[in-house]
Amino acid sequence: MQSERVDRIVDKVTQVKIPWTNGTSIGDSFRNSELTLTNHKRQQAVRNAMQHAWTGYKTHAFGKDELQPISKAANVRWGDWAISLIDSLDTLKLMEMEEEYLEAKEFVRSMDFGRAAPGYMTQVFEMTIRALGGLLGAYELDEDPMLLQKAREVADVLAVAFEGSLVGLPMSYVDANMKKPVPTTRVCIAEAGTIQLEFKKLSQLTGDPKYRKIAERASDVLETATKYHSGLYPIYLNTINGQYDHSASLSMGAGADSFYEYQLKQYVLHDKAEEKYKDQYVASVEAVKAKLVAKSDSGLLYLGQWRNNMTVFVREMEHLACFYPGLMALGAQVLDRPQDLTIAEELARTCYLSYKTTATGLGPETFSFSKSGQLSPAVDDITDDMLPVAAALGYPKIFQPNKYGITPVDTRYILRPETVESLFMLYRVTDDPKYQEWGWDIFNAIEKHTKAEVGYAAYVNVHDVNSTGNWIDSMESFFMAETLKYLYLLFSPTDLISLDEFVLSTEAHPFRIIKNNETVLAD
Repeated sequence: MQSERVDRIVDKVTQVKIPWTNGTSIGDSFRNSELTLTNHKRQQAVRNAMQHAWTGYKTHAFGKDELQPISKAANVRWGDWAISLIDSLDTLKLMEMEEEYLEAKEFVRSMDFGRAAPGYMTQVFEMTIRALGGLLGAYELDEDPMLLQKAREVADVLAVAFEGSLVGLPMSYVDANMKKPVPTTRVCIAEAGTIQLEFKKLSQLTGDPKYRKIAERASDVLETATKYHSGLYPIYLNTINGQYDHSASLSMGAGADSFYEYQLKQYVLHDKAEEKYKDQYVASVEAVKAKLVAKSDSGLLYLGQWRNNMTVFVREMEHLACFYPGLMALGAQVLDRPQDLTIAEELARTCYLSYKTTATGLGPETFSFSKSGQLSPAVDDITDDMLPVAAALGYPKIFQPNKYGITPVDTRYILRPETVESLFMLYRVTDDPKYQEWGWDIFNAIEKHTKAEVGYAAYVNVHDVNSTGNWIDSMESFFMAETLKYLYLLFSPTDLISLDEFVLSTEAHPFRIIKNNETVLAD
């Protein structure tokens, strides 16, 4: 059974160095001068990449949502909220790109968040983590009152999603122009459970408890609704009765990921003052180890998912789930759970190998670990009538596993951050320089294969080193907000955004930990 395989890994925990017992603060700066010089050069290389990405955005898409790097055009796919600009504010500030930061901030000053592109329905989850989070992260580093006011304007638009809710769950979309929610009968747990850091931080900074109340009510629904498996939550709930859809998947990927992330991070945000979030995280991490962590035939740990009322276990891991090793490492440090660190390191190795074993060194969007002699279930699902579309996206009919048993399923790399996020977190927790080396490998692959004349482009097939026909005309805002930020921090002194002082949101925006002696808002 899966839990037995994981137990064998956990049994090795006594052999593992526990870095937080040696008296060294997690916020200490580099202690090795040679390592410092090497990492300074790498840090500057990442800053140069940010400069290239930002220059492309500024030249061809400034004030719009995203740069389209191949056509050298702009889009407004997020409702014309300048989302790449807002999402990147704190990255610019951290990297001391002061001229660029001030120009971007002045644009924010002129923005009206009470409107969106005509006919556009604003996605509450994405705008919470990218727009609200981006403004709050910048405010935490800058303390310009304008940024906080703009954050409040964004939150007031997004809070409309809860209006008329019978149980306290948000709708997935709001009509920002009409100031009303877009009705829906279901919501995923990531949508309902990934507003908490942003809304609670806003209440703390403004002194207005209404945002915290909204977030806590949604959290209460997620926790009190009936679950069949303690610590594991089906990815969908009914917005009318507040109950889970038990036929939905149990996974650590899309629709679920950041919900689990915010269990622990709410505990950290409140300086370990709210025990219920610690308890929820501990229940979840134990359930994940027992039910979702599996071992491949080649010996790699990975995070699979259950479908169809837990009757089918899918031996497939999403790139999105590669955030989880970093979360486990943070939980190991905060809660003194060294057994979790052991598993976190093994999962991170799997995520790294999903990059290292491709022709480009880029990681696929999803990959599987089929049983010996079998194809991945997801690959088998590509039927003959789908072949033209699959071929256009770089999918052959049959994928062969590499020597580690990793079989590509979705071969795209869309500039995602989750693997480097975990490498950053593991480096901060363990002080092991191998995570910096792994991150440097990934950065070099990004530079070699995704860097376009203007910005960086998502990639169709990580197994094809020929960029001709492989670039996708897209540079998501999270590339500058997360991927480059995590790489920059990976090579920076550890007292830059110290984890003793900050908690990073799911979009990598830095929020200062609310210390116990700070004012607690009244109801």
